[in-house]
Amino acid sequence: MKKILLVMLLAAWSGLCIAHTQGDEAAVAHSADQALPLKSIQFGPYKITALHDGDMALNPAVFDQNFSQQEVQAIFQGQSADPVKPMQTSVNAFLIEDDLGNLTLIDSGAGNCEGNHRGAAVQQIAAAGYKTSDVGTVLLTHLHPDHVCGIENQTKAVFPFATVYVSEKELSYWLSENTLAHLTADQQAQCTSTAAQIKAALAPYHQIRSVRTFKTGAVINGIEAVESAGHTPGHVSYQLQYQGRHLVFVGDIVHSANLQFEYPALSVNFDFDPVQSGKNREHFFKNYAAQDSLIAAAHLPFPGIGKIKQNKAGSFEWSPIGSPATPATPATPATPATPAT
Repeated sequence: MKKILLVMLLAAWSGLCIAHTQGDEAAVAHSADQALPLKSIQFGPYKITALHDGDMALNPAVFDQNFSQQEVQAIFQGQSADPVKPMQTSVNAFLIEDDLGNLTLIDSGAGNCEGNHRGAAVQQIAAAGYKTSDVGTVLLTHLHPDHVCGIENQTKAVFPFATVYVSEKELSYWLSENTLAHLTADQQAQCTSTAAQIKAALAPYHQIRSVRTFKTGAVINGIEAVESAGHTPGHVSYQLQYQGRHLVFVGDIVHSANLQFEYPALSVNFDFDPVQSGKNREHFFKNYAAQDSLIAAAHLPFPGIGKIKQNKAGSFEWSPIGSPATPATPATPATPATPAT
């Protein structure tokens, strides 16, 4: 029994540290002056701007958890998904402006951690009419480099007046020496590299004592942290409510609109706990469909905003914003925010 448990833990630790490796994806380059899309919607008093950090082309082979090889093949065939050709998707961050002009950033993109094919979130903030110094709060869904590295550049805080929030469970995992204790040498190297990127990203904020942790259920700037562990141990989603409506920033609970809405139990091999990830995905999809919630996802095609429709027991459908099922709401013009102190 102990041996089985150790094998399960090794697999989980390895998956957590892998995140998105070069073997998992094909690079899609963008130049510094390349125009990337912007999309803003209005949610009650909140203006939501989707920031396109860059593109991602996932290796289809990563979608192999919780089903047999034969079942995975049947899923791909049934969804007319190419089992070899990289799956094109996006890396998205989201900027929230409230009616007082306060700015909250949900995730920050990859910064300089993943080459020149990502890291455009900061220039997207400028393109939307804001300054990085306007951002008063950064909420991180989890600490993978494509979500946290955008807060730092050349050892400096990109958002100098911001307080950075991350779940207590997530931060303690990455800062714990026990994380590497039972890994192989190769796994330790991968985890050490990822942890180093995370620590470097947070370092300038630790120096000015502007990193805060929280437990799930916490409310920050009117935004509730909802536990959604599985992809990482401390992964959270962030929920806005207004007059009975919900908008949820779900982070990495989903990576494929084509596969995981029809088969929510299908997890990627870089989930920390693929079983928990699949169970949570089905649970949240069911709730979001029942509540008619708006969803903002980090790795669905840009802008990653839409709604979930339940078709049958355990099966769902993604309706991106702007489609007939989910019409877009025009946004009001940007209002410059006052820097937080």
